[in-house]
Amino acid sequence: MTGLPEHYPRLPLADGARERAVAAALSRHEPYELGEGVHAYVERFAAAHPHRTAVEDGEESLGYGRLADLMRRIAAQLAAAGISRGQIVAVGGRRGADVVTAFLALELLGAVYLPVDASWPAARVESLLTDSGAALMLATGAPTDTGELVKGARAAGVPTTTPEPADASYSRTLSPDPDEVRYVLYTSGSTGRPKAAIVEHRGMLNHLWAKIDDLGLTADDRLAQTAPLSFDISVWQMLAPLLVGGRVQIFADEQAQDGALLLEALRGRGTTVLETVPTLIRFLLDAQESAGIRPGALRWMIATGEELPPALARRWHDTLPGIRLLNAYGPTECSDDVTHAELGPPAAGVRHLPIGSPIGNAELYVLREENGQWHACAHGETGELFVGGLVVGRGYLGDPERTALAFFTDPFGTGGGRLYRTGDAVRALPDGQLEYLGRVDRQVKLGGVRMELAEIEAVLGDHPRITACAVTVHTPDDTGALVARESSHTPVAAQPPRLVAYVAASGDEPTEESLRAHLSERLPAPMVPHTFVVVPRLPLTRNGKTDYQALPAPPRRRRPDTRPYAPPRGAAETAIADAVAGLLGTGRVGRNDRFLELGGDSLLAMRLVAALRGTGSAAGLRDVLRDGSPAALAALGQERRAAPGARTEAVRDDTPRTRPLTPQQAGVYFHWRLDPLSPYYSYQGSLELDGPLDVARLARAWQLLLAENPLLLARFAENDGTDGADGQESAQQVGHEVVHEVVHHYPHWEVPLPGSARDVTADAFRATAAEEAARPFDLLTEPALRTRLFRLPDGQHRLLVTMHELLLDGWGATVLFQRLAELYEQRPAGPDPERATRYDRYLDHLTERLATEEVAAAGEYWLRRLAGGLPVLQIAQKQRPAAPTYRGEITEAVLDERLSRRLRDTALAASATVFVPLLAAYALALSYYSDADDVIIGAPMAGRERPETADVPAFVLAMLPLRLDIDPAATLAEFTAQVRETVYDAYAAAEHPFGWTLRRLPAASRSSSATPVFQTMLNMLPYPARATTASDVRFRFVELDTGYTKYDCALYVQPHGPGRLLLQYAYQRELLDAPAARNVLESTLIALRALTDPERAEHTTVRSLDLLPGDDHR
Repeated sequence: MTGLPEHYPRLPLADGARERAVAAALSRHEPYELGEGVHAYVERFAAAHPHRTAVEDGEESLGYGRLADLMRRIAAQLAAAGISRGQIVAVGGRRGADVVTAFLALELLGAVYLPVDASWPAARVESLLTDSGAALMLATGAPTDTGELVKGARAAGVPTTTPEPADASYSRTLSPDPDEVRYVLYTSGSTGRPKAAIVEHRGMLNHLWAKIDDLGLTADDRLAQTAPLSFDISVWQMLAPLLVGGRVQIFADEQAQDGALLLEALRGRGTTVLETVPTLIRFLLDAQESAGIRPGALRWMIATGEELPPALARRWHDTLPGIRLLNAYGPTECSDDVTHAELGPPAAGVRHLPIGSPIGNAELYVLREENGQWHACAHGETGELFVGGLVVGRGYLGDPERTALAFFTDPFGTGGGRLYRTGDAVRALPDGQLEYLGRVDRQVKLGGVRMELAEIEAVLGDHPRITACAVTVHTPDDTGALVARESSHTPVAAQPPRLVAYVAASGDEPTEESLRAHLSERLPAPMVPHTFVVVPRLPLTRNGKTDYQALPAPPRRRRPDTRPYAPPRGAAETAIADAVAGLLGTGRVGRNDRFLELGGDSLLAMRLVAALRGTGSAAGLRDVLRDGSPAALAALGQERRAAPGARTEAVRDDTPRTRPLTPQQAGVYFHWRLDPLSPYYSYQGSLELDGPLDVARLARAWQLLLAENPLLLARFAENDGTDGADGQESAQQVGHEVVHEVVHHYPHWEVPLPGSARDVTADAFRATAAEEAARPFDLLTEPALRTRLFRLPDGQHRLLVTMHELLLDGWGATVLFQRLAELYEQRPAGPDPERATRYDRYLDHLTERLATEEVAAAGEYWLRRLAGGLPVLQIAQKQRPAAPTYRGEITEAVLDERLSRRLRDTALAASATVFVPLLAAYALALSYYSDADDVIIGAPMAGRERPETADVPAFVLAMLPLRLDIDPAATLAEFTAQVRETVYDAYAAAEHPFGWTLRRLPAASRSSSATPVFQTMLNMLPYPARATTASDVRFRFVELDTGYTKYDCALYVQPHGPGRLLLQYAYQRELLDAPAARNVLESTLIALRALTDPERAEHTTVRSLDLLPGDDHR
């Protein structure tokens, strides 16, 4: 073995660090037998139990006797080919009994096993064979499985052979040297070259015995071999059972990667131990819950390859109690896993699961670097994990430089061994286990595949037209541009993290297809980016390095132009095309567009299979990856499965109450009565339910939620009488009618959740949402709440919630659906009595609060502020219709980081919030277009400042009419200060209900053709779409834009990424056209730039400010 350093470097330790590290070390000594090979145990069992099954491969099986015989005959063939101790032999092709036999034959000879994945392109195979100096390639399986391997071997000049038993048997028996190299396994490398990790015999055998020890493996166990050959866990899966007389079960790729097929195989084959990645565990649970059967004799599930989410572990124990769950962690460089953690059900609130304590003969240290020296971390302190002990491999084949960066002489042990730097951030817990916190470098895992982003960059940089490139992991933001208000046109399907490549090119711009082909010839498929973004140049930091934080967000995926678009034919093709489009985030998908060409990968393919199975498709994973076009998948036929409807037990509070409306509700009711057929007081949101949803369980949680919030079931009525709250007569003139006291009886209506989900495409969901939003509520004759449950093509669910604003505001909705997630997770026997009376307590508090002198004084403030004739905003280009539809449109702009920073600085200098300069700028724009110096802008207040209202699901929102007197002679700075005082005065009087003020204003002061008092609004309320996970289902409530605008126009301002703000100007299209609306927004930006320029703000008057949009202002 060449290319290794003669001496490993020393780790620079701070004074006293060695003693403290040794004291804090996690280690466990075990007297495992490491001097024999696996082949020796196989021969013992062959002698004692020759017919006992050793390897089960599909319909065929090998007994221990036959396995030992084949092992020696193949060893004879290899020896005849000149293979001897220490030589590297590549083994690739279909996973199966041939690979197990080949490994044992190589061990018998003392040769080195090099697994080669059959999915690798020929160029990568050639590169690795040349790099490793392999003496021979053993190509197992059928020619169709090994063609690329043989092609790559021939290109590298490496002879190939298929392992066929020789006539003679290899008769020598060599005892392996524990220090000899047993296998070499390639992992992704940060320099562009893959790293060949060297694992010794003792490390491998130690890991096998540790698995046997910690899992209690015996001759009765049947271990599933599911991992690709290039995945280090494939080694122990092939060998550990053979040390105890157990059985290795080879699972076909399709079984190993499809939850339903895996469940069937586990049950049918009596498998007792399974190891796989968390994603597959999730798919397995999906299949189990759908089929209602347990996975046979399975007694251990081992999670590996990526971080195990606490919710998934909790779901495992909920769904399959009695089957033990092990979390395993370990780098390839350390002979596979170095920690094991048996997990019980995680407690609520746990964010990371422990990766466990060390396996036998592994030594673990947590260190942190300061000023070039390493210090020992105390328990609970975050540091980087180092591994010592006999598990540590030799380094990287033929690469002493990279070996010296990760492997050191062990300064802590007594045997002068090696120490490996993992690059993983961890902390030691009080119980002696480790908690994994992520990578400290740019190595990532996507879908269980470990890769170095720098390797992808290096290969991409070899493209002749690329001058610079950067590769990042991007998690698409499924909230779109909106935070508090999400457009109905925003895609609803959540998307997984993806690789994005940014390239700067010389000459003609390279096509995405040419870049993809360049990488596909050199890298495994998971390392080929999903999206390519061509940029003029890469952003740089001050020291000249690529500034990854400054890279732009990638665009949504577009369909490649290389294939002519052919629309889907028939319902089946259309459903599949819609499913693919929703899953991948593409636009349209044609009938001949192949899944992988659209950017799909194996994990997305598994999700697509699950989604299509839910629609009755017979497509499997192989079908999706092989062709995956809607035409091909639809041709496979359909298999319909009837899903039983969910049954729910109603939970009712049978003590109905009758209470007057709150003043906030009364104000909304008053406006609704002005135009009861208008839908603009409808509030709509989508509860995104991503994950394996149990519809019956959700329906039960919904009934409990209604029992805890009887307001949602209220019936509204008008009665003669007085409310007495402010001494006013309750009768009000509304149009030509007199409306008396309005009360609500609750609970009254029943609003059950649908017992089953309706299957729709994303477009159909949005169309249905628009139809629901357009249907007004009749508050006097029907419930003010409607729900509909949908299942999208990707298998995820959406609960469409449409209600009248009388019930909830945005804050209340967020609180409400957070509680629904809790009820789904906890499954209590009944509703919480304290919550069921919370709304009544809120009403009592509000009644007491509104009777105070403070609120009465606030009422007098508003009467003074709104005295005299009230201005009506005159920016409409068109005549106000007699029967408006209130249909709205939106135009938007993003404040860049520079202007956003100036905005914050201006507000800070003015002792104000950023709302103040934004309000000032918007007022100036409105004044400019309406030619008025008296402007009233409505501003919503959350009304959640007091503990009694902080988390009550109700309509608490208050509207403040901010009346601004605009003096043309004032400087911009003076005007900003004036706006600040107006805003703060309004805040102080915010508790006085706007509806009460409206009642006391003379009718003559209000316009009969427009909304009362103000016709525009500035909304900066933060209603973030907070997500929570309950029983592995991600709950996230997102407000939908109903497409209606209750005011003539409104400006919404929301965060939009780090340091940026999004401005959305909504307007009634019956009053303004798009160019005019855009002008208002552009003029607002012009005013904002002037207000936030200290020099201009001090010396520019309102009169002299030119707000006409034009290029000179940009």
